Amino acid sequence: MLISIGEILVDIFDDGKNKTVLPGGAPFNVACNALLYTDKVTFYGSVGDDEHGKLLLETVKSKGFTNPRIAVIQHRYTTKALVTLVNGERSFRFERDQGADYVMNLKDIDFSSIHDDDIIHIGSLMLSYPEGREFFHGLVKEIRFKTKAKISFDINYRDDIFDSSEQAKEIFLAALLEADILKFSEEEIALFSSKKDIADALGELLRDDQCAVVTLGSKGSLYYHGGHLVPVKTYPVAPVDTTGAGDAFYSYFLASLINHPDFIEDDSKIKHYLTRANVVGGLATLKKGAIGSAPSEKEIDEFLAKQ
Repeated sequence: MLISIGEILVDIFDDGKNKTVLPGGAPFNVACNALLYTDKVTFYGSVGDDEHGKLLLETVKSKGFTNPRIAVIQHRYTTKALVTLVNGERSFRFERDQGADYVMNLKDIDFSSIHDDDIIHIGSLMLSYPEGREFFHGLVKEIRFKTKAKISFDINYRDDIFDSSEQAKEIFLAALLEADILKFSEEEIALFSSKKDIADALGELLRDDQCAVVTLGSKGSLYYHGGHLVPVKTYPVAPVDTTGAGDAFYSYFLASLINHPDFIEDDSKIKHYLTRANVVGGLATLKKGAIGSAPSEKEIDEFLAKQ
């Protein structure tokens, strides 16, 4: 099973004339999209006791997760991401001081339902608050103590929600060492390492027992493990909204690991599944919003057949 834990929030798109409110939050996006590719998915998160929280609770209920758990936090509001789009590229401004997304409790996690072949994907937004960091590292400690499940972590770096960029880097560098499976963007690699070569940079950042995927925009993506790189091309599209494209890509990668856990041991299979993950990320940009924009397996096949 894929168990995704972390921020669930609302994305508010404002084009100057209209405001559109849609469900979001990177780990929630990953969980929702992964349901297109595997039926073994659940989600843990927290919302405020307000209208946006009710919207998210209804969204969770409609998705068909396996025993999801969403805590409703009294006297906190549901976190908001204000999204501005320019030529399909998005920028975010968060409203989350006294928000609910990072107020999580280890008592809400059903560790008895976690199995050794599960993947636990943890969101990064919680790291910007002390209580979120305490939950993150406590969660990792409990997972390691009670199971052999793999931990996934998408860097999803943002320094504007921290006191300083130096603090953010220090916190992220500590967090990424806790994971077995990681996702970076090309920009994040450059941020965390001074080495120009991606393999050298990842070799500096990761242990040999960690693996990673790196999104490269129009150049595709690559898989890395123990100094071995597998680059995979992508196919260009004209984006409408890039919100959640990386989450869509990663949802396919993680779902593929759930369905076919040995595929990362074979370069040809890595290329097969990363090609499809690249297509998922690309096609997800053709619709507005991060949830409901990812393509089905059939749509992936149809797109690839035209290339």
